Amino acid sequence: MKTFRACAASIPACWGRTDANLAKVARAVEEAAGKDARLVLLPECSLTGADWPTGASEPRLDDVALELDSAPLREIRALARRTGIVIVPGFYEKTAGRIHVSQAVIAPDGILGVYRKVHEGSRSSLDAELFPVFDVGFARVGISICMDNMLPECARALAINGAEVLLAPFASLPLSRKGWRANRLLPLRARALDNRMFVLSASHAQPHVRGRPGEWGYSGICCAVSPLGEVVAESRGRAGTPQNICVDLDAALLDTYLLADVPGMRVRRPGAYGVLADPEAQERYLRNAGEFRYNDSADRMTLRPIRRPRT
Repeated sequence: MKTFRACAASIPACWGRTDANLAKVARAVEEAAGKDARLVLLPECSLTGADWPTGASEPRLDDVALELDSAPLREIRALARRTGIVIVPGFYEKTAGRIHVSQAVIAPDGILGVYRKVHEGSRSSLDAELFPVFDVGFARVGISICMDNMLPECARALAINGAEVLLAPFASLPLSRKGWRANRLLPLRARALDNRMFVLSASHAQPHVRGRPGEWGYSGICCAVSPLGEVVAESRGRAGTPQNICVDLDAALLDTYLLADVPGMRVRRPGAYGVLADPEAQERYLRNAGEFRYNDSADRMTLRPIRRPRT
């Protein structure tokens, strides 16, 4: 990896308004180009908007989802050529018979590839290669979308596949900065420290989500974390409004470790972790685990005990 400047930009993407969203993406990229950025990360579903958590039915998802060769993606390819920037936008992607939550890596010379969200229910990726790593010339980057970032296995798989930078786009709650730091920033710092990689994150920015109580909305907060788990940049401004960061990712930090620390990847014993890939073990765990639900007033996830039938 070479030291390079990267930007993360939040935008208030609206459901189904692809042309308007594309214009916001273009403005963010042009602004980043003015700061000599080499890479720009946009939030999850930044091109198409997200229909969660409102459950919007109009327009239909099938009409909103984009194919890789669609006009909006071609426009972003042209934007990447003109600015010389690697652009990483999010969108609902339409493939043969399926719709994915995807993030494309678009370089000045074309689309390098697509990451499809691994943990998305019926839309989860079925690709044979679930954790691809993309060589953008100055760094090897991996992508982990929203819920994927909450599961340490995803970042570890990307690290093993050679990622030096983890791009972590979100289109999720909570709105408040306090809630975002507890529920989003803390896991991102762990992913960086555990795997000795940089993390760059961008979130949607909307002050309130229609149909939800209280102050529910998308935070719009962006951040960058060093391979030591230190926050090197965090966007400023009111949560729920568009924010951005531009930061130099120093390649020298990849070779820096905490005093007396043994890099974990050198002492791993892959054969000892079979339980992590055992479906029966997973089922046993879930049968005995509580059930999480979002607590509107506390701005955090809370645990509810499982109600088991009396015998």
